[in-house]
Amino acid sequence: MKVSFLSKSKSYSDIDNIELISWRELIDMNKDHLQKIETYSLNLIKEKMKKYKEYTSLIPVSMGKDSMVVAYLIRSLYPDTKAIFNNTSLDCADTYLMVKAFPNCEIMNPDKGFYQYVDSDHMIPTRFARFCCRIFKVGVMVSKLDHEHPYLMWMGMRNEESSTRAGYEDEWINESEWGSTKWQGVLPIRKWTELDIWLYTLWKNIDINPKYKKGYSRCGCHCACPYYTKTTWVLDRYFYPKAYARWRKILRDDFVLNKKWLIMNCTMEEYETQAWNGGTFRDEPTQEVIKEFAKYNNLEVEIAQKYFNKYCSECTYGKDKEGNPKPTRIKSKEVLAMNMKLHGRNTNKFLCKKCLKKLYDMDDKKWDEHVKSFKQAGCALFDKEE
Repeated sequence: MKVSFLSKSKSYSDIDNIELISWRELIDMNKDHLQKIETYSLNLIKEKMKKYKEYTSLIPVSMGKDSMVVAYLIRSLYPDTKAIFNNTSLDCADTYLMVKAFPNCEIMNPDKGFYQYVDSDHMIPTRFARFCCRIFKVGVMVSKLDHEHPYLMWMGMRNEESSTRAGYEDEWINESEWGSTKWQGVLPIRKWTELDIWLYTLWKNIDINPKYKKGYSRCGCHCACPYYTKTTWVLDRYFYPKAYARWRKILRDDFVLNKKWLIMNCTMEEYETQAWNGGTFRDEPTQEVIKEFAKYNNLEVEIAQKYFNKYCSECTYGKDKEGNPKPTRIKSKEVLAMNMKLHGRNTNKFLCKKCLKKLYDMDDKKWDEHVKSFKQAGCALFDKEE
């Protein structure tokens, strides 16, 4: 592929010598290449259609650039092929307007939307613990379609997207999400590059999601996607202020409800603007973190400090990089409060809930009864009884 954007120059700072070319010129320069990859993909589609002639073809579309190209290729050969859109309930208005206008496309809605799920289950997706794709992106389709019916899924995944997808072949089955279904996936554009996608899209005048034109590199779940970059958060705040504000309020409420000062070692502002989509923010809490935790929980700073980075003195959980057993970290404010209530506020020995229950011969019912009685008595170590 030819990608000649610049004339010869000694430095990128020498802007007077930079000669930009138009998209149309770049398409013309690469017309042979685009026709070649188009022919390859169309032949692959016809080959797989013949191989799986007893299957029902479906095109899962997200209104992103890759799935739109796949839909264009498939329908250029088989115009009546049905598309399906898995409504994550988290896409932007631009995407929903686009999918409503997309012909022969079934919108699959979840039983409970993302925000409802977050509210009822108190789950915030992170890069290390995601539930959103499983439940809202793939899960909706899996729950709606017949597992015993042979479906041929035309997918828009490409090898260059990630190290995982680099190993994908033309035929692919999502075993972890689809389970024991009779479905088969085919990846007709897996060898295409991102530049291929954009040049082909412009060449064939394929619809483009307006979100790309606003500076986004992808158009999937916005605001709450843990894989979006912090640069994207800036775009969200500018282009989708209501959705941005709604998500930030959810983050603040979650931070307070789940006492994430103790889990993340960060302030509420740091969590909201930097840390919510990852793990522990820092190894040790700063004085600002401790003071903020004390303020929100009506504790003296000296007592509040005892809640941070406490480990069970009896049991371990996993191993560190050197292979040594790691003590179980206690993150629950309730468990830490029980330690100080039962052992005294000046205790330096803490136990996890399992070990504490074992020491005092408590089952879950007795534990809850003790916690309730301490709250009703007005003990400042515990959250107030609601």
